[in-house]
Amino acid sequence: MNGEKSSHSAYGANRQGSLARKSALHCTFCKRDKPPNSFSNTQIEKAGSPNHLLRCKQCTPPQQLSLTCMLCAKTKSLSGFAKAQRKNAERARCLRCMEQRENDDPNISEDSGENVEEDDDHTETWNDVLNHSIRN
Repeated sequence: MNGEKSSHSAYGANRQGSLARKSALHCTFCKRDKPPNSFSNTQIEKAGSPNHLLRCKQCTPPQQLSLTCMLCAKTKSLSGFAKAQRKNAERARCLRCMEQRENDDPNISEDSGENVEEDDDHTETWNDVLNHSIRN
């Protein structure tokens, strides 16, 4: 290699193999020692990293295929939600509700269609409302 430093590293290359060759791995959720085939390859790969909690296949929840919108309470497939909304299932808002919120004029009442009196210095955003509810 003409004294050149290789950009490829073998550091940690055998880590997964060494964990997979162990006779048992410990699941931190069910607190049981289980054979390596009870864990996904992803879990075995992550097991070598610091602070990773190893979870067996039985303790791993199934993939979520739908979410319930916190505003309209309708359960929809994941394609009905923005990727950012999928990360927190309890507070997910569907694309339709998000679009409706963006298009709504906050000065118009849904009941009467007339302007509602508001403070002139009112600048609170939807994120401010959500962040305030989290702190309380």
